[in-house]
This record gives sequence, C-alpha cells and structure tokens, in this order.
Amino acid sequence: MNCLKIDPNLLTKKINPNRRDYNYNCLDHIKYYKIPVKIYYDFLLSIEGFKLKNIWNQIIINWNRMKYELRENKDFIQSDYSDNKYHQIHININDEEFNDLLKDFIKGNNLKCLFICNIVQNNITPK
Repeated sequence: MNCLKIDPNLLTKKINPNRRDYNYNCLDHIKYYKIPVKIYYDFLLSIEGFKLKNIWNQIIINWNRMKYELRENKDFIQSDYSDNKYHQIHININDEEFNDLLKDFIKGNNLKCLFICNIVQNNITPK
C-alpha cells in the first residue's frame, strides 16, 4: 500500500459515526488489492453532507494542479490523463450524486482511485 500516504487501517480511530446511510461503490474495484475501501466510505458518511462538494472540489483542484505541473511532460501529454477535464461544483450534492461523480472521474482506473483515496485521507488527517 505504498501508493497511499497513510495505511487506511490506521484511520479508523479518526472517523466519527455515520450520519447517513448510503452504499458507496465508487472505489470497489481496488478491493482486489486488499485496500479497505470501507474506511473511506465510512468517512464520507460521517461528515456533514455539504462537505461532499468540498471534497469533490479538492479532488478537482489537485487533479488540475497535477495536470498543470505535467503540461510539458511528453509521456503525460500522450496519456489519456491529459485529455480529461473536470470542473468544481458550487452547489451541495448528496451521497448518490457524489458517488456518481467519483465513478465518472475514475472510470475503472486504479490510479484515479488511489488519487481519490489520498485526497480523502488528507481530509481525515489534515496536515
């Protein structure tokens, strides 16, 4: 799990009880790598609903920053990652909308899944 900043199993103590009930599935395909995605889902369900938009915006800000920093890298320019365009959201969203946004962002890509996991980890244990 060296692709994640923090071992997800260490995060469980920092997560509050769930506020809502929803079955997230956007990260499920990285379960194959024995990454405990339930921890991320529990965190998303433990925060106030309006913060989902904030996490989405953090994902997009960081993704666009990465794209900007790699804009002259030939390998990146030739990759599928350079073509994707995502935008911030300025209205509140619910769990289902957030899950759909994440699935659309990920589109089965493990790297994007791990990118999201790291952003969520930053929200669980801010610097």
